[in-house]
Amino acid sequence: MKIVNKIPFSVLMSVYKKECPEYLDQSISSIEAQTLTPNEIILVKDGPIGSELSKIIEKHSKKFDGQFKIISLPVNQGLGEALRQGTKYVTTDWIMRMDTDDICVDNRFELQLNVIKHDPDIAVVGGQIDEFKNSPDNIIGFRKVPETTRQIKKYLKWRCPFNHPTVLINKNKLIAAGGYQKFGTFEDYYLWCRMIAKGYLVKNLSNVLVHMRVDDSLYQRRGDLGNIKYVFKLQAYMYRHHLANPISCLLGLNIKIFNILVSGRTRKLIYRKVIHKREY
Repeated sequence: MKIVNKIPFSVLMSVYKKECPEYLDQSISSIEAQTLTPNEIILVKDGPIGSELSKIIEKHSKKFDGQFKIISLPVNQGLGEALRQGTKYVTTDWIMRMDTDDICVDNRFELQLNVIKHDPDIAVVGGQIDEFKNSPDNIIGFRKVPETTRQIKKYLKWRCPFNHPTVLINKNKLIAAGGYQKFGTFEDYYLWCRMIAKGYLVKNLSNVLVHMRVDDSLYQRRGDLGNIKYVFKLQAYMYRHHLANPISCLLGLNIKIFNILVSGRTRKLIYRKVIHKREY
């Protein structure tokens, strides 16, 4: 059942040519099925996309009851830059992130905006994720992140403290922290470091907000050797801004580099059996 939205907000997404039209269709449909309707959807086409993806976008742009803005980048520039460009077109104070192959629970937006109603000074509100393969009914993992600002700051030393596809972000605070930037596969981790370094209040809900689609390519992407330089830059930033001490910086550096260097098969095993172990 739809309810009246009193806090204007936008959904920000990015799509590129290798994504599956069926998954994009399901993702946008989960936005349209929310108990709260966003004022606008900003969809960034990160470089040219095929006709099938374009058909899905056209279908939903006609169906959506609000502003559906399509931003086309001439060449693929990566998620960080695509989101940076998309942010320029956001006209509200609040940005809901969403990936184009994930599925929102039907009251996700309502749950997050209820937090803002009670505490408008919060900069980021995220939540939990369950991971599925092929169908949302086939849950294979769970991404648990800490809930309070204090817990998040502790967790930040070792791992990314937010599930990026779940976050609601204050646009003005996002821009004040430097916005999205190119930073390998760590663009969101780096952003959270910058926002927390500014002293912003942050929070994660205990609720699962997004069903995240996973496959073996996810574990392979985490092994990109090009990300090693960003690990060093990230740890150096945390040290300079007192987010981590020398010992935790060194340990965090080794953990992240190990995660990059191990084989995709080993990485998958660690994530499935330990880090993202199913808890229910």
